[in-house]
Amino acid sequence: MTYTLYGRPWSGSIGVEFVLEELAIPYQRVLATGYRDKVEPPSFAEINPLRQVPVLVSDDGAVMTESAAIAMLLAQRHGDARLLPEAGSAQEAEHLRWMFYLAATVYPTSMQIFHPENYTDEPDHHASIVARTWIVLNQQWQVLGEALDGGLHLVGETLTVADVYLAMFALWFEKMPEIVDHASMRQFREHHLAYDPIARVIARHQSGDWV
Repeated sequence: MTYTLYGRPWSGSIGVEFVLEELAIPYQRVLATGYRDKVEPPSFAEINPLRQVPVLVSDDGAVMTESAAIAMLLAQRHGDARLLPEAGSAQEAEHLRWMFYLAATVYPTSMQIFHPENYTDEPDHHASIVARTWIVLNQQWQVLGEALDGGLHLVGETLTVADVYLAMFALWFEKMPEIVDHASMRQFREHHLAYDPIARVIARHQSGDWV
C-alpha cells in the first residue's frame, strides 16, 4: 500500500513523516497551505473539510486525519507493529496514555502559542494568551521529562510511536528559550533527532525542497 501525505514544512505532518520514514512506507507529499477559506489547493477542502494538515490518503482512497491517529494506524498496518507495545500488555495501556497526552494536551496547548488568533477575536489579548500558555506548556513538558527519567523511551526499552511523536514536539520546542530544557528531555531530543529516519525528514524540511 502507498500513501499521499498532505502537509507542509514544520507542521504536524512532520510527525507522520517520521513514522513513514521509520517504517520505510512508500508515500508522496502534497503541499497544502492556508487555512479556512484560503486553503491551497482548493481541492484540499474536499479531502478534509476541516482544512487542516496532516491528511493521509491511501491508494484505495481512504482518508485519515489527526496526526496521532495517523501515526498509530501506520504502526498497526506496517512494520509488523514493531513500533507498538504487545497487545494487551501493561505497556500498551501506558503507550495509549502518552499518545493521548501528547495529542490531546500538549498539542492543543502548543497551538495557543503558535496561533493565539484562533483563541480570541481581540488581537490585544494575544500576548497574554501566549504568556499564560508558556506556563502551562512548561508544566506539561516537565511531566514528560519526569516520565523519561533519564531514559530514551517513554514506554519500555525500544522505540515506539510515542517516542517518534514526542520527537516532533522536541523539534518544535528545541530553540524556544521559553521552554525549560530538562536534562532528560535534552538527552531524548539529541538522541532521537539524530536518528537516521528522523534526521532525513528534518534535513528535507531544512532544505526548503519539501515537495
